[in-house]
Order: sequence, then C-alpha cells, then structure tokens
Amino acid sequence: MNTKRWTCPKCKAPSLSEFNTSEGVIVDFCDLCSGIWFDKNELAQYIELSIDIPEFSEMKQKAVKTDLVCPKCGLNLEELPFSSKTHILVDRCDGCGGIFFDAGEIIEAERVSALLESTEDRMGHVLKRLTDEEFRPVT
Repeated sequence: MNTKRWTCPKCKAPSLSEFNTSEGVIVDFCDLCSGIWFDKNELAQYIELSIDIPEFSEMKQKAVKTDLVCPKCGLNLEELPFSSKTHILVDRCDGCGGIFFDAGEIIEAERVSALLESTEDRMGHVLKRLTDEEFRPVT
C-alpha cells in the first residue's frame, strides 16, 4: 500500500492516509477530522450502487463551488446534495470525480443507499464486481 499522505480538504493538513475497508475498498481517512475521501467509483463500490451519486444530474444542478481543494488534483471542490432522500451535502471534485464525506456522513449515505436502487440492482452490481475481479466460488 502507498504510504503517501494526502492533504485533507477540511483540515488542510497532510492527514489523509489509506485505509482498506472490510468491503475491500481502499479509501483515504483523515486522522484529524475523521473525514473520508473516496476516489471516483470507490463510493459506489463501498455502498453497492451503480454510480457514486445516483441522482447525479439533478444533484449537480444544486452544486456550489467551495474554497476546499481536491487532495488528488488540486481543483476546488463543489458542495452538492448526495441525494434528494437525505440532507447530506458532500464535497466533490468535478475534475477527478473524488468525493469527501465529513465525519459520520458515510453512515447516513449507507442507510439511504438502500432507498436509491432496488435490491436486485444492488446485488447485480456486487455480482458484476465479483465477476470483474475473477471471483470464483468454491465448488
């Protein structure tokens, strides 16, 4: 695993370090504010959705530029709602597609993700990921 520490958009300190989740997704966790940075498509994989922000076209219309800086590409982040079904506002990079969640917000995103796509769609994404990773069940 890479030992590089990225600069947290909130803390503005090199406090983001890689963390391997139980879902097998490597995210960047801030040691200071407990925020989490997801690179493009990592969030969808983590909460088993087809895309990072399911209602993206609608939510993108509500985006507001911020003074927060993307830890990966250096562009300013934009704040937008994660979904119409929650109050969470996430910080997203329009350049690289990364998304930052403040401490505790990912729990709400996980909860609401079940409302955003059907169980069949969610299971289909999991099976596709396992197939893409050449997972083979033991027979």
